[in-house]
Amino acid sequence: MQTGEVGIEITPILAAPSLESKVVAKLDALLRRTCRIARALTGAEQAALKLRLGEDPSQARKYFSLSEKYAAFRDFRVDPKGYGLHAMTIPRGEVVRLTESEVLSHPLYQGFGALADAHPPMRGWLATSIWGDDGRVYGLLQLSDKSGGRDFDESDETNIHELSALIGETLDALRLIAQRPA
Repeated sequence: MQTGEVGIEITPILAAPSLESKVVAKLDALLRRTCRIARALTGAEQAALKLRLGEDPSQARKYFSLSEKYAAFRDFRVDPKGYGLHAMTIPRGEVVRLTESEVLSHPLYQGFGALADAHPPMRGWLATSIWGDDGRVYGLLQLSDKSGGRDFDESDETNIHELSALIGETLDALRLIAQRPA
């Protein structure tokens, strides 16, 4: 993590006695729907949302949405190993936007190795961290492959930033509920 960032363990929120299992299930459904909304807002073919479960970046809760273009990859469930672009921590309020050539030449991009034929390709990338009001980093919202072969633009940055802020506010509210005495 970069200086000034505070990681948050989301597990206590999801396992808190004050949150019923149906609330956790609704949160999961909401975050899956958020991926679909992010794709719709930006015209992306792929969306992924990763919530950190602790300090180990390989421990996370992940949500995906893929367009029909990537239907063949819907059952791909190999988790990122916590490195590369997927493990990037983006400073609060910032959005990273990369073209396909910038992704391929980025020092953190490590390709997919033996999984290259099994993993959906990354044709451009748009991502922002999900932050809580007190500086907690909850995770990362990322999109790839804008439809029509276009690059992501400033309006896409604005939309994903606003959506990630709403996710952060939701997780903050759930954290406060989870911290209430049972």
